[in-house]
Amino acid sequence: MVLSLIRKVLRKTINISHWKLIAMGFVFILLSSFIIYFLEPNEYKNPFNGFWFVMTTISQVGFGDYIPKTTIGRFYTVILYLVGVGFFAIIVTKWVDLLNNYEELKEEKILGYKGKNHMVMINWSQKAKFTIEEIIKRQNIDIVLIDQLSESPMKNNNVHYVLGNATKTETLKRANILDAKSICIFAPDFTLDEISGDGKTLLIASTIKKLAEQEQATVYVIVEILDEDHVRNTNLGCVDEFILSNKPFSHLMAKTALHKHLDYS
Repeated sequence: MVLSLIRKVLRKTINISHWKLIAMGFVFILLSSFIIYFLEPNEYKNPFNGFWFVMTTISQVGFGDYIPKTTIGRFYTVILYLVGVGFFAIIVTKWVDLLNNYEELKEEKILGYKGKNHMVMINWSQKAKFTIEEIIKRQNIDIVLIDQLSESPMKNNNVHYVLGNATKTETLKRANILDAKSICIFAPDFTLDEISGDGKTLLIASTIKKLAEQEQATVYVIVEILDEDHVRNTNLGCVDEFILSNKPFSHLMAKTALHKHLDYS
């Protein structure tokens, strides 16, 4: 996961032409450290002191603890300044971009949620919003929301967003779903086909239970179902609680999830 994040950050930040410039910059800095030492060994004593002089020069800090004494040393320092400042600016700019992109990817929850004893809400909808708000009113507990929106639809310190497809085990693992107190799966707000809507919900529930069996973990899954007939035709082993979509929903889902949470406490 960490290596995947690093690759994504680097790919987003630095293209091939930038890599060439950065590599040239590092080579120039390294060579300059040795060149300035060889030009004036009595002043710099060793290549590391040459490196220190190079870095203070191109960063425009200029401590003045090392000063070239010879004409050729001062001439090379001019070249060092004119060329090195440009390379240094590119390296610093890309480093800043790297940190910014890391934060952006982290905000998108590429890193995932690492806590435990939380609740997981899958699929954003108005009913999911009302349920989360109801739970936060009653309990101070972390809630991880999984959806495929580009950014978190809810800003709250207790709500952590994981971007991804909930039918994929990788996404579920990033939500640390096996350590959750309870898992609520919501139906979409608007659907013309209740079969496909409930089918996706039950597929997610089945994926969660299969992952739990593989990892020998216990999970509690609550699902919103659109058609009551689908409950009777479903393998009940993958779902612990069904809630019909046409019921007084937000209070019922919140109460069910919290009741399970209290049972575990």
